Amino acid sequence: MKRTQRPDARLIYARTPAGDEEIAARVLDLGHATRRILALINARRSVADLSKLARPGELTAVLATLERHELIEVIAHADEASEAQRRARRHAEQARLQEAKAALRNAFVAEFGSAGRIWDARVADSVSLEVLRRVLREAIDVLQARGDEAATQRVLALARPVIARWP
Repeated sequence: MKRTQRPDARLIYARTPAGDEEIAARVLDLGHATRRILALINARRSVADLSKLARPGELTAVLATLERHELIEVIAHADEASEAQRRARRHAEQARLQEAKAALRNAFVAEFGSAGRIWDARVADSVSLEVLRRVLREAIDVLQARGDEAATQRVLALARPVIARWP
């Protein structure tokens, strides 16, 4: 099936046995993003959840590739959350966001010098966990582009514990 439109955000995918084998053996020539999303598919995350873990615009093509190779399959359709559940989820996300901002406060000045103040301000200005994830990815990409592997690893070490607490 060739997918040109975004998949329904409520779909839940699972890896097929071939998908589990691909995770273990790395036989196919899959790109980094495709392999990362394959590893994140766990029969519990919806497409909406996966989109928060993917870079902008990459998820539709990645899911299409994984389906084409029969590495994943749709197993369920998530129920709509009630208004109370949505409010509770937003409240919990805001609490996690504030915790993440506190953990990352002033973390970038050491790696970027005075330009780090801009990155720290971008972290402080993040309005959601998704925005914060994108800021962190961009900062890490900039460090990698500079070829500063040690600084990249230091920022990753700061970001990983914060990110690990996100759903």
